[in-house]
Amino acid sequence: MWGCKSSETSEKIQPKSSFKEFLTKYESNFDPTEFDMSIDSVRKELKLQHDAMDASKLVSIAAPETIPGFRVQVLFTPDIEEANQIRDSLAILLPQEWTYTVYDAPYYKIRVGNYVDRTAANQMVNKLVGFGYQDAWIVPDKVIKNPPQRLPDIEIVPDKQPPNPQR
Repeated sequence: MWGCKSSETSEKIQPKSSFKEFLTKYESNFDPTEFDMSIDSVRKELKLQHDAMDASKLVSIAAPETIPGFRVQVLFTPDIEEANQIRDSLAILLPQEWTYTVYDAPYYKIRVGNYVDRTAANQMVNKLVGFGYQDAWIVPDKVIKNPPQRLPDIEIVPDKQPPNPQR
């Protein structure tokens, strides 16, 4: 039976060190300077973030105007995971282009860009074929007339890596 152990047995299971001793053991070799970032790198990253935020304020908040145009369709699939994977890889390959997922039951379509004329869309098809998307083709679609610029993803990475805990 689980609950029928004597008090002597339960005393042996109790940890022999207290929480304070545990902290003392691990804090004695902790060096916070190994985790410090230089102030210049922090200022540089904050300036990049601030500049990106300022750029986002310049974008008009009026409703986007849609006009007849073209997009480049890269994928036509019933598999949502495949569609998400292709969309994410295109967002990395083409950070300045807008990428769209269109759901037309039961299929997912991944499309790129907002092109007013077919020649600009054809240039994107050639670029995508160069990246290995052999099935890219131009489709007529409603496009955003003046889409806002895509803001870069900014991530702050420390200069020093934390120490290896298995020293």
